[in-house]
Amino acid sequence: MKALGTDYRNATAITGEFTKLPAGGYIVEITGVKDVTDKEYLNITYDIAEGEFKAFYADEWGTAHPYAHSFVRSYKKTGDPKRDKKIYGMFRGFLHLVDECNGTNFEPQAETGFDEQMLVHKRIGVVIGYEEYESDSGDIYERTRVQAVKTLDAIKTGNYKVPELKKIAPRPASPVAGFEAINPDDVPF
Repeated sequence: MKALGTDYRNATAITGEFTKLPAGGYIVEITGVKDVTDKEYLNITYDIAEGEFKAFYADEWGTAHPYAHSFVRSYKKTGDPKRDKKIYGMFRGFLHLVDECNGTNFEPQAETGFDEQMLVHKRIGVVIGYEEYESDSGDIYERTRVQAVKTLDAIKTGNYKVPELKKIAPRPASPVAGFEAINPDDVPF
């Protein structure tokens, strides 16, 4: 075997064990905001700001996988007045919550525009749940998802509901090669 050198000596041993962030309510700090202008949404990255799991994503893995601790807030205008009212209402609600949690004044500025980077380092409450997803190879895994944004007080007082695991809907069975599908009306019993 070839000599691995100082990179090997400086590496932290990994035994395959890792801590999984439990589903629940967390106070988080916004660590990054990217305005995806062509699709009209903010991609918001966060890390746990308080408690047992503080700085959970501050390690090398978290830095390399920002999608694992991010959520989006759309401000896309669709042209459908009913839908646009809902989208803008949700975005306004998010900014109002940021303002309430941090004593800021972003919500009224959204009409005329503001620098989304001003959201960085602001704290909010989030409710994190898990959902299943299918990998490209067909394997089923779980990932975290921000299910709701809440006030800091709601998280501190436990005024939220932890969502159950969102499972992938089962697929219909594939027909077996060489057999025809049978119409249930054709069965004599």
